[in-house]
Amino acid sequence: MISIIRSIIIWLIILFTILFLAPVFIITWIFTVFFDERLYYLSNVALFWGSLFTRLSPWWHVRVFGKEKIKKDEVYVVVSNHQSLEDIIVMYRLGKPFRWVSKAEVFKIPIFGWLMNLSGDIKLKRTSKASIKKMFVDGENALNKGCTLFIFPEGTRSRNGQIGNFKEGAFKLAQLTKKSIIPVVINGTEPNLLNKAGVFLGTHRITLTVLDEIPYSFFQNMDTRELANHVKGLMESELVGVRKNAE
Repeated sequence: MISIIRSIIIWLIILFTILFLAPVFIITWIFTVFFDERLYYLSNVALFWGSLFTRLSPWWHVRVFGKEKIKKDEVYVVVSNHQSLEDIIVMYRLGKPFRWVSKAEVFKIPIFGWLMNLSGDIKLKRTSKASIKKMFVDGENALNKGCTLFIFPEGTRSRNGQIGNFKEGAFKLAQLTKKSIIPVVINGTEPNLLNKAGVFLGTHRITLTVLDEIPYSFFQNMDTRELANHVKGLMESELVGVRKNAE
């Protein structure tokens, strides 16, 4: 019964934000799209909107460590481990406007998927060579315009809470555009956010740990696979430490 009441409250919060902020989002797009090449104003609306879910819900407790490492005026390729659907929500708590690189299926979600298209988020169909090629073109253009990109390099959610193998796309983009990499370690989202009936499960205590910036000068001569494995190793070490501290 408690979980049902909790779910009703959370769904009401989601409905409230959609009803009030979706029109704001669309109006912002209409009035800024022709002069704001980076869609900076729109990205800030998305940032505010996305962070509201965890701020308004009493069952999401999010703490961010190392947020000061993300410089306001710098452009990054941000990468993170991927434990659950909840990761997408909590990443907005970083406070840095960004564009997603996300699988094409996400863009089909009613309302949210449509708004992602307006935001200039980049879709990727991993089984399509043409889509992968377009992702690199779109990603490179966005970074060169001054837009930070956010990518889950595992490409899918972890099945066991451990960090899976990293695909090379995010790291190739960083090398092509000479942008620094910011790794972020998420912990606490591994339990399922929703069950199949749409009921929100449990109270989630989540941490986001921002690791040190990895500048282009560090990896400019590295093999892309070597770079991906290096970043994965840093994140795995941090995740072990975070989990020990949480015990």
